[in-house]
Amino acid sequence: MEKFNIPNDITNQGNDNFSAGDTTFVQINPSWGSEYGFVNPNEISIAQDGRIYVVDSSASSIHVLNQDGDKPPGFEGLLNLADDIGNQIHPTDVDIDKKMNVYFIDGSEKIFVWNQYWNEVGIKKVSTSGIFTHIETQIDTQVFYGSDLWHTILNSNEWSAKEINGEVNQSIIDSLIKPHVFYNGSNEENKFLDTYYNSELSTFSGLSTTYNSENYILVADDYGGINNQHRIMKIIYQKSLLIELNNNEFVWAFRGQYGSTLKGYGTGAGTVNRPVSLDVDYQGNLYYTQTGDYFPLHMLIPNLSGDFATYPSGFQPNADDIMNVQSYNYLSDVYLDKNKNIYAVGKEDNEVFVFNSQGEYFKSAGNIGDTLSILKTPVAVAVDERGVLYVCNSGDSTVHRFKLSNSLDEDLTSED
Repeated sequence: MEKFNIPNDITNQGNDNFSAGDTTFVQINPSWGSEYGFVNPNEISIAQDGRIYVVDSSASSIHVLNQDGDKPPGFEGLLNLADDIGNQIHPTDVDIDKKMNVYFIDGSEKIFVWNQYWNEVGIKKVSTSGIFTHIETQIDTQVFYGSDLWHTILNSNEWSAKEINGEVNQSIIDSLIKPHVFYNGSNEENKFLDTYYNSELSTFSGLSTTYNSENYILVADDYGGINNQHRIMKIIYQKSLLIELNNNEFVWAFRGQYGSTLKGYGTGAGTVNRPVSLDVDYQGNLYYTQTGDYFPLHMLIPNLSGDFATYPSGFQPNADDIMNVQSYNYLSDVYLDKNKNIYAVGKEDNEVFVFNSQGEYFKSAGNIGDTLSILKTPVAVAVDERGVLYVCNSGDSTVHRFKLSNSLDEDLTSED
């Protein structure tokens, strides 16, 4: 994919410098507001090609911008989002994986997906039936798309494909080209697999793809209920269709299936209590903010050495700044940069707190001294690979951008 760079002629706003710790953030002109089609931007994410995805729940849209603020063509399918029967979708979070799958949630039990590459190239055919051979018995079985047996065989190591038939099924092709449901907690299969909780009542509040795995994504569930259904979930990929693109390339389409609950309800370090946002670093460590007792931001370190994975807390109370409930009492969003610096949005504090990978506070963005705030009710943050900070500010329905004053224009990567 084409890589977009920040232009060298971005200007600094004259008096909007603010100091915190050992560095100063400088605001970049211009901020992005209503002229970009924003109604009330409420979440933001940056894809691996550098493009910025701005969630606008009020506009039922996900706006896509290059780093210089231009809107690239080809992303119109993420505007004016609607489901299969025409009801508006109000997205609340978005993330993008290595294959340019754009995943987003709307606060329900569903996860949606839209693929940029398929829209760019176009789909020629989709698989609708096939003949598969059972490896042990060598018996052939014909199965059809949409059946339970179809999905079972596609995702089993006990069968090999003998013949897969493709056809120009425009109805299926159109459904794949448009944003469509990737995971649905109301499906009977997911309800059966998720036995303790009520999958159909899940309220997804945060979403994150992963750096090193293309086999699952993570979501935060904030339903609550009598079972305190506050948790971090793994949703695994299941092969669903073989697609032939217009360039004669064959790719798999996937659907989501309930995998496991990685961490559930509690009030201590490394437990989940009303989760709000979610992110993952390149080592697979999980970070999430929450509004319940007692700590606003948590880190989980996956331990895969035993018979089953465990996720102990990476931060400890009274030891790590990031878990100081007196200083950081409501964090609405969290984002990890390439150096594992942690950016947490203090919505009520009108600033973004920055911690190093050990959870030590060392910068902030948003306030000038003790009295003047550039930000007003910020709700989301993202950082690109050159260290430019993007903040969704609900107070003026604008995305503000910042950089460190000690970073050169030709190299905006933040320094520790």
